[in-house]
Amino acid sequence: MSNSYLSFEQIKIIRKRTATYIAMMSSQSDAKRVFLWIVPRTCSTAFSKFMTFVDDTEVWMEPYYASYLNETYYNPNFRVGDPHAERMRETLARIEASDFMKGIRETMKNDVKENANVIDQKEISYSWVKQQLEKPTPKKIIFIKDQALAITDHLSYLPDVTCRHSFIIRHPAQAYTSFKEMIRNRLDPVGMDWEECHVGNDTPFSPVKDFYKIQHKLWQHLLETSEVEPVIIDADDLLTKPEVILPKYFEKLGIPFKESYLQWEGSDDFIRQKWKGSSDFVLLEPKTIVYSRAVKSTGFEPPQIPRGTSKPEWKVTPELKEYIEGAVPFYEEMYQNRLK
Repeated sequence: MSNSYLSFEQIKIIRKRTATYIAMMSSQSDAKRVFLWIVPRTCSTAFSKFMTFVDDTEVWMEPYYASYLNETYYNPNFRVGDPHAERMRETLARIEASDFMKGIRETMKNDVKENANVIDQKEISYSWVKQQLEKPTPKKIIFIKDQALAITDHLSYLPDVTCRHSFIIRHPAQAYTSFKEMIRNRLDPVGMDWEECHVGNDTPFSPVKDFYKIQHKLWQHLLETSEVEPVIIDADDLLTKPEVILPKYFEKLGIPFKESYLQWEGSDDFIRQKWKGSSDFVLLEPKTIVYSRAVKSTGFEPPQIPRGTSKPEWKVTPELKEYIEGAVPFYEEMYQNRLK
């Protein structure tokens, strides 16, 4: 009869392998998860490009916002009958039906199959994102850039693991005018007049007027519930003195900083290889004019205009004036608490 007992040497081997496995899983679970909560047009895509080159870092590109879009923008039952929403759906359908977009979508299908970091936009959801962000990873840092508006009403889908939260802010006069230029180009790159574009009506699936109110609300919530105070950086500070702001930002988060991080590769190939998230955000958006400058950047460049102003050619139309004035108090309170 064979001996069913393990030898002492076999037990030692099993214990060693078990200890190695536990140590590996522990190190994977100890990855530092860092959120950067944004409003649109705050230099956050350039910041994500920068983080791509930080040692041992996994970068996620707005996974919660991708989930939000599936519940709103891509949801045929959302705001049915609203004239602005219906017009946006018609515009989206026209764009998707173009030969140009059909070709891009076909190429993206193959890219999604070959790229383990990317999931088809239609398949992404809040529950899926939560599960992914909770998974063990061999990386030391998981960096997630996302929209404050996408999580405020879905806080239960934040990972049930320790996370650090940070915010990037920018004066509303700069962010809103830049946002209007982005929307104008997306809706009709050659034909839509600046005055004709109304950023609230032309983006009916986003609470444009309340961008800053929502970001401020999230900041207040995290101030009250997080063990460590969230870090705030201002985009103008970042662009003006990255060599000062970024080491302080990393120190607050407990991440070693290297001066070499201040310059990075200009090719956008690194984005397709390393960013994680929806196919639209990883594969499609970086190809647009809107993001081309950020994804091909090699460093942070000084701001072109003073803080609190806008480009002369971007006239402050009535809806912009209303949105900017409403946002300034929320922005200024966060600005007073920023990293200096």
